[in-house]
Amino acid sequence: MQRIRFRIVLPTIFGFLAVTLFTWDYENSRVIAAMGMGWDTGPPMWPYRAVELFSYAVNAPAYVISWPILKILNLRTFELQYAVWFPVILAWWWWVGRYIDFGLLGGRSYSHRRLVAGILLAGSLFLLLVAAHAAFEEYQWVRNYWQGHPPVYAFLFLRTIGPMLWCFFLAGAFVQAATRLLRRESPRALNPNGYRTCLYWVALLCINTTGIACLDRIFSPPADPNSCEADHLYRLGCVHGTVTDESQRPVGNLEVNLIPTFKQGDARWYATRSEWTDEEGRYKFNRIEAGQYILAVNSFEKSAGPDEIRPFASLYYQRAADESGAEPVMVNGASVTNLLPLKVRRLDVATLSVNVVWENGVRPERSNVVVHNTRYFGLLANAKQVDNGKGTIKLPRGFDYDANVSVECDGDKVIEQRESKPDQRITLTDLFSPPELTFVLPGSPCVLWKPR
Repeated sequence: MQRIRFRIVLPTIFGFLAVTLFTWDYENSRVIAAMGMGWDTGPPMWPYRAVELFSYAVNAPAYVISWPILKILNLRTFELQYAVWFPVILAWWWWVGRYIDFGLLGGRSYSHRRLVAGILLAGSLFLLLVAAHAAFEEYQWVRNYWQGHPPVYAFLFLRTIGPMLWCFFLAGAFVQAATRLLRRESPRALNPNGYRTCLYWVALLCINTTGIACLDRIFSPPADPNSCEADHLYRLGCVHGTVTDESQRPVGNLEVNLIPTFKQGDARWYATRSEWTDEEGRYKFNRIEAGQYILAVNSFEKSAGPDEIRPFASLYYQRAADESGAEPVMVNGASVTNLLPLKVRRLDVATLSVNVVWENGVRPERSNVVVHNTRYFGLLANAKQVDNGKGTIKLPRGFDYDANVSVECDGDKVIEQRESKPDQRITLTDLFSPPELTFVLPGSPCVLWKPR
């Protein structure tokens, strides 16, 4: 046993284990992301969670030490966090091996032994309280959310066992060192190169951290409002540009869609990216896979269509009215594509009077008008409230709309919703708009539901 150098053996063994677990976790995360499964919250015994939690259980102090480093780096390329964890894990197990080889306090002599021993005992008590707190919190969680299961299940979670065991280990080390001080026992011989080795590790950690920061800026450059973010690590490109009106003024808060033409059916629907322009009319699609796309404003597939706040007609890049005339947008690898300004046309907005009554002619105190543009997928607006049966709605011209009115009646234990049927078809041309819309609610007046 005297020939075993734990400060060498332990970092080697657990460093290899860390690399194995990191590799498995990295590849598994990529597979899950590619399959579109968001399994980030699940029982820890699931295979894809067990590896991550087991690594944390074994190396819990190293992860805690790494946390401030990761906060300082604020990595945009999250895979680089493995490069932070690995050297810290090696340093941690080197320290554990050094403790086993030479003792916690090494070969130092202390003039105030009782004071130092008291500090060590207080530290051990604090660590035991932390372990007890973690166990109690886990017990409460299982009791509240896993009713019907034995409370002992709380301690089977790797996220609890890891910190608890490390608290016990460190508390035991503190108690052992305090006992040796109080008994005035001679400490074990200290390796004369111990401090040099520690400084060597610190220097390597600083160099590693600096290198990670440089790589992060290369792989994921800092955000630039006038540009977009490509990913050189995974060869993902980006597209950015601006949206203006016909007077070349920027149009903000407008939905822009980037539609992949190399996908079909549901795959095309789910792969379509949507972004909103900022106050300067800028949009950006970051980290998108290579391929051919078309860019659109108020496209038929993803948007709700023009409304009174954003009364702009559908437009495909550059100035096409439909997808067949759109100019394709190519994304090649980690390229940055800057598109010419997209100039949208502002539509004229008509103001329509709304009249809402019950069958007996009484006006409801409160009702909601819902309007749907028949050419688009989504609702034009969630619901516009009309008070006392009289109000107005504003709709862009050039479309057909379906509209109805609903009220929510207070049925004591249930909320009864009544709607005017059938939907009214509204046709708005450049020259014509109906003078007034009248909606009749079925049945007799009811007591309206009010949020309590």
